[in-house]
Amino acid sequence: MYLDNEEERILNGEEGEAKKIAMEIILRLGDFYGAEKTVKINNAHISGISYKNIGDAGIDFLEKFVNEKVAVKTTINPIGFDLDFPEFFTDDDDFLKKQMKIVDIFHRIGVIPSLTCTPYYIVDIKSGEHISWAESSAIVYANSIIGARTNRESGISALASAIIGRSAYYGLHTDEGRKATHKVILDFSPEFFDYAVLGLFIGLNIRNGIPYIVGLKNDLDALKSLGAAMNSTGSIPMFHAEGITPEWKIADNAEEIIHVDKDDLRATKEKFSVDIEPESVMIGCPHLSEGELYAIEAYLRNRKLREGKNLFLFTSRHLKNKLMNVVSKIEKSGAKVFSDTCMVVSPISNRYKILGLSSGKATYYIGREKIKVFFSDMETVLGMVTYES
Repeated sequence: MYLDNEEERILNGEEGEAKKIAMEIILRLGDFYGAEKTVKINNAHISGISYKNIGDAGIDFLEKFVNEKVAVKTTINPIGFDLDFPEFFTDDDDFLKKQMKIVDIFHRIGVIPSLTCTPYYIVDIKSGEHISWAESSAIVYANSIIGARTNRESGISALASAIIGRSAYYGLHTDEGRKATHKVILDFSPEFFDYAVLGLFIGLNIRNGIPYIVGLKNDLDALKSLGAAMNSTGSIPMFHAEGITPEWKIADNAEEIIHVDKDDLRATKEKFSVDIEPESVMIGCPHLSEGELYAIEAYLRNRKLREGKNLFLFTSRHLKNKLMNVVSKIEKSGAKVFSDTCMVVSPISNRYKILGLSSGKATYYIGREKIKVFFSDMETVLGMVTYES
């Protein structure tokens, strides 16, 4: 892979050990994927922030960068608990201490302490902009809905890119790498919840590729849910939606065609869901948007939490602070609204045997932890743990 003079200096250690390590990571990635050069990036988002996910080995790796600063505006994923209510999520002092050590490291290297999987609600990313994002749901949103350009980075490669302000130029950074591989035609008009199930279906059936989808509606929250689910069951970092996403007019070149009907969605839902009443309901994977918080507040306005049930909602601290009045109204029902974390990266899900979820992504990952999931639309799961008052 071609390196310019500055990159050669970095690789030789002339800019410090941390930058040298970062450059080596990008170089190895570029060589593996056949990149001819690097590309300068304007933004980075780093995953693998929860101690639950990275453990002591992750901390050891991060400590290599504590004396360096990120070169571009950088945000980070959720951690293992809400900073305001750590004791609610765990009583393990070692977990709390090590999680805060991770947060401190990122603070020292200059990242924005966003602690959210929805950085696109916080930073202004434009179509065509080269970025380096790790977080499966955010990658799809950035590439598909915004039209920015990022590969499916790991937390390690996104950190490396943040440190040197560069990524390897291959895959989704190129025009060729963004072309559709499959054409998915919907033989029905999808409702909101269908997008989560459709995402699971597409991931399972395409596995690795870029779908061009015909028949979707222009609903950003639904498209967010779709992308998060498909990049969980499959490795699908981007989709094109006919008439909606920025690059759809130049992407309809796929030869393989897949038709999807309601029976396909029913079968997919049954694969991931049990017909058992949940002990608790958790919503917000990816983190809830402003519109979703308003919708939940409207639904819960005259409802109360059932005895012995729990309702946990997850959003970014940015939106929680912005919508404190809405959050207060939601919590009058008995629900709890958390930030900085979610049901996937915190230990909270492990307390329960059966959870009610409306997220395709959360259903996939939590189901892998041997927790049973009642998977359904948001109103249905909300109704199972609340009653009209």
